[in-house]
Amino acid sequence: MIFSLVCISFIVVVANFLGKNIATTTTDFLFLPVSCVLLILSVVISVRFKGKSDIGRSYLFFTGFAASWFIAELIWFISEIFNQLNPFPYVDDALYLLGYPFLLLFSIYYLKPVEAAISKKMLAFAFLATVVFLVPTFYNTYSYNPDANWDQIMWAGIYPLADAILLFPTVLGMILFFKGNVGLLWSLMFFAILLNIIADSGFLYLNVERTYSSGNPIDLLYLWSYVLFSFGIYSHIKVFKKPKMKSFDNIDELK
Repeated sequence: MIFSLVCISFIVVVANFLGKNIATTTTDFLFLPVSCVLLILSVVISVRFKGKSDIGRSYLFFTGFAASWFIAELIWFISEIFNQLNPFPYVDDALYLLGYPFLLLFSIYYLKPVEAAISKKMLAFAFLATVVFLVPTFYNTYSYNPDANWDQIMWAGIYPLADAILLFPTVLGMILFFKGNVGLLWSLMFFAILLNIIADSGFLYLNVERTYSSGNPIDLLYLWSYVLFSFGIYSHIKVFKKPKMKSFDNIDELK
């Protein structure tokens, strides 16, 4: 996993050093295989669990997320590399946004086996973190676009809102990890979601400042999140092969 993260980082950094066009082409090409691998692994784990138990249902939702984002990456790739403008406005945005409810449902069911370890204090802290993230993000989105119309504001604000909602279960997952209730491999999924949230915030800022273009180093966070998602699922596929490991419904098996 570390080797994969380092290799992707090296490729993106070198591509940016060689020029904007090379960075754009290289990064767009990278997104396809990493998102495709994630989709394949998601299908494999979903077939293994067959929708049984909370963890099985969580992976069905995750497969929906992986599929929608892979198609979105493919559309983005075609529109940029082959200069073919999308005939349907916001279709790639619609597909990216479609992944968020799938990812939220995944997070909810993924946490169910460990809900007994979630205290009221943890819930309160997660809610506070969500509010702290949401309020300044919305304020900055509008303040940087005082002359924007409602359509522009909606599309600029919908991602921070989706990220804020996702941040709530993500914070819970991170707290469980740092308290030692769950292991690193189980927690990789939430680390990946957190990277996506950070990347979205960076993308929003750069987009508002009109300094973003494909290949920007901020894209590295999206690529890393795909890698963490993939290794998180791969580790679960391997664990599921063990005779004594029939499910993840026992909290002791998550450590």
